[in-house]
Amino acid sequence: MIISPTSTHLVSSVQPIQKNNSESKPVFLKIGKRWKEIHSGTGFATYQVKILFPDTPTEEPFAVRFLQTGGAAMEVFMDGNPSLSLGKVGKTKEEMIPTRSSGIIVLPIGQKKINLTVHISNYYHDDGSFWYPPKLGKYRDIQNEYIKEITLDSLLTGALFFMAFYHFLLFFFRRNRSLILFFGLFSLTTALHSISLNGDILYHLIPNVPYRIAFSLSLIFYLAMPFYLSFLAQLYPNQFSKKFIQIFSIVSFLLYLAVVLLPTELGSQTTLFGIFITILGLLYSVVSLTISAFKKQELALSLLIIQVFLLFSAFNDTLNLYGIFQHTLILKYSYLSTVLFQSLILASFFTKTFIKNETLKNELTKLNESLEQAVVARTEEYREAKHIAEEANQWKDKFISLVAHDLRSPLSTVYSALTLTYDEDTPKEEKDHISKQIFVILENAMSTVEHLLNLNRFQLDKGQIHLDLTENNVLESVHQVVESFALELQKKSIQIEITVSDSAQVYADKTILNEIIRNLIANAIKFSHPNGKIDVRFSETVSISTIFIQDYGTGISTEQKSRIFTDPMSSPGTLGEKGFGIGLKLCFELMRLQNGNIKVESELTQGSLFLLEFPKRNRT
Repeated sequence: MIISPTSTHLVSSVQPIQKNNSESKPVFLKIGKRWKEIHSGTGFATYQVKILFPDTPTEEPFAVRFLQTGGAAMEVFMDGNPSLSLGKVGKTKEEMIPTRSSGIIVLPIGQKKINLTVHISNYYHDDGSFWYPPKLGKYRDIQNEYIKEITLDSLLTGALFFMAFYHFLLFFFRRNRSLILFFGLFSLTTALHSISLNGDILYHLIPNVPYRIAFSLSLIFYLAMPFYLSFLAQLYPNQFSKKFIQIFSIVSFLLYLAVVLLPTELGSQTTLFGIFITILGLLYSVVSLTISAFKKQELALSLLIIQVFLLFSAFNDTLNLYGIFQHTLILKYSYLSTVLFQSLILASFFTKTFIKNETLKNELTKLNESLEQAVVARTEEYREAKHIAEEANQWKDKFISLVAHDLRSPLSTVYSALTLTYDEDTPKEEKDHISKQIFVILENAMSTVEHLLNLNRFQLDKGQIHLDLTENNVLESVHQVVESFALELQKKSIQIEITVSDSAQVYADKTILNEIIRNLIANAIKFSHPNGKIDVRFSETVSISTIFIQDYGTGISTEQKSRIFTDPMSSPGTLGEKGFGIGLKLCFELMRLQNGNIKVESELTQGSLFLLEFPKRNRT
């Protein structure tokens, strides 16, 4: 054959074959036509190609790239001189050493004619000879194409291996989710198959890799579809037949077992059947996902689009491999896109599941197992009603805890005051003063008890506390609360400075407002040093009214400050005062109930500043 170096392929229409010297004249084999359709798939052959260069001299060298085959060995002579050796050529199976790598020879500059002689032997694969025609072109273009292929395929394979490792690691921590394991196995098999698609990568990584291993990796895609179908069946158990997947998996594993155990020339005969069952699995998954998409099941449409693309890629590369028509091979790139998209879908799936589980955990922690089983057995409407009732009960518990917390302080104060009144050394004037203070304290305590007994404020049919939101005079509420702490303030000689105008107002529930202020004032007294000071201030903007309560006592550590409203711990006061450790948490809950906010600014030994932010009434 005589060709011009302007061609992109050495062989564009025919290849002359002389096989085992059994033919008296050359037999021409068209590109895409299989060697074994004329001869048996194994044997030894010699190719001869004559390359004529144009008279116009060129300073840039040309090169020829011989692409990989299924398991042949190749030796190329240029004008009778050895130029390239891939594997070891032999006329018997014992003499040859097969390979799956490719090679490049550089043509000398200045010659008008070059003769190439190619010896090729194949005794390890059912389908020998050239799979792809050698490529002729400028050396720079051939080399760049080779580097590009190696780079892209290396990135592809590395990404697939990384995704497999990631899902195996994820399964290690979430062993109850078998779909993660199946997807990890699918990623691993596609990665191993990918590394064999470009034999150069495998032989660069492991130069002396045995051919049987390289061959087994090239057909490991038999196992990919069983793992992938098992993954989809975990997502949509009602659309994928468990029995079909079991039979499909058994056939695929037996087929690959034959590849591993039988001689490679026999194992290679399973290729067509392996491709057939793989495409069958893809078609089955497309049909099942289509049904799921019509039923509007979560993520079904996205998975269907990915699966259709993978099916198209499989058809394209199969038709290309068997020479029906020549197109770009895209299956290896569809592997990466499939795994990446699937990983994004899995990440979305697990994120939604995680958020849902966390929400349920926070809202239903106090719901016992028997109630959960009863709720599951009921209708969705009944479950929702139970959930609302549970939320209302939780608010009751919080409110009762708050009142109990507030009652402890005045009762303790009354007890201490009564002790002083029975002390004969206490002057009569002081006893009278104490009696008046006891009266004020008991009056406030009875008001608190009255609010506790007024359970009609809890609207169980709506699952929330009924708020009586009105404009409240801040100074009046602060004075009312401060009066109830007269004895505590006197005991520690603490001064309260109130910088609040008579017109200052906040839009809130009056009872809850007083409870919040009472808790914060009690907290400030508890952690103030004797002879200390407490400041109460007020400010407002167009949208927010803010009450400031500041003490100059022990302060709060950074660690405690980060969880003071969510997971507080009871700490003794400066005189050993004890508490429940729930006041600030309940203040947080009650402020949130009124669409307000509570903040704290504090450092150890520097005291604490609490800010109560109330949104102003919407008058529109």
